[in-house]
Amino acid sequence: MEPNYSLAPQAEDGGVPHPGLLLKNVYGLYSSRWGRWFCITAPTSLLAAAVLFIADQRIKAIFRGIPRSELENHWGEIAGVTLLRFGAFFLSWLLGCFALAAIATVVSGLDGDAAWRHDSHQRAREHFGSLVLAALLTFCAFMAGIAVAGFVEFTAIRMVGWARFSRFNNVATLAGIVVVASVVSWLGTAIPLVVRGSTGVWAALKKSVELSNGYEGALFLLVVQSVAGSYVAWYMVYYGLRILAPGSFFFTVWGYWTVNVLAILAGATAEPPIFIGLSLLADPERLAASSQDSQHMA
Repeated sequence: MEPNYSLAPQAEDGGVPHPGLLLKNVYGLYSSRWGRWFCITAPTSLLAAAVLFIADQRIKAIFRGIPRSELENHWGEIAGVTLLRFGAFFLSWLLGCFALAAIATVVSGLDGDAAWRHDSHQRAREHFGSLVLAALLTFCAFMAGIAVAGFVEFTAIRMVGWARFSRFNNVATLAGIVVVASVVSWLGTAIPLVVRGSTGVWAALKKSVELSNGYEGALFLLVVQSVAGSYVAWYMVYYGLRILAPGSFFFTVWGYWTVNVLAILAGATAEPPIFIGLSLLADPERLAASSQDSQHMA
């Protein structure tokens, strides 16, 4: 427990939120310790990609063994595929929560007593059960939001017809993901709060909404940057290498995996800002200190 830790929603100017100052502090911390953040997000991004890839290959193998005309007779396999798919999504989400917990550990200086100074996941391991529960609840909230977005998209298709809607389908899907992720980010500070060990999961989720009050716009921008930045970085590396490297390079196994791994690592560079922002909101004293440092430097 940390008796001096304040859970005040905003730490500066009598509780008035300063989203612009939060963003300034986020990108200041991001640029000053870029290598540290990358060392945290790169392994979890690679592991998440591996989980999704293995699950996808397993699902394809299951469907290859079932004739399309007999799908209605294989409800057990279909249920297994559904469980496998959502299980892979949850493991990827959990890995993202571990990355958030590790970044929160560094932002708040909670790794000072670690046996290995750069073992930023120590706190996450110490609160593994609570972290898994928080990840499960936020994942369920995200999937519920995606279901609502899917229903809205389905309604739009019925109203205007697939022929017209198909041109905007990818944009609509991406916009739905961003909007849902932005709303769910209001619960994101629960992970840093749990890692601090100062509150339980349910109380952390409730407090997370309070801490996010007034910062919804900033969180939305950070989510947009994270999602769009990851896509842009991935595509730039993937297609950039396809342009620059010899064509035969992509027809080799090692070439294929090299390109995909580099693209995933490039995408991982866009993830830390939203995690840093959530970590600062969960630690008002650290946010206030960062603000004061910025004002003194100015």
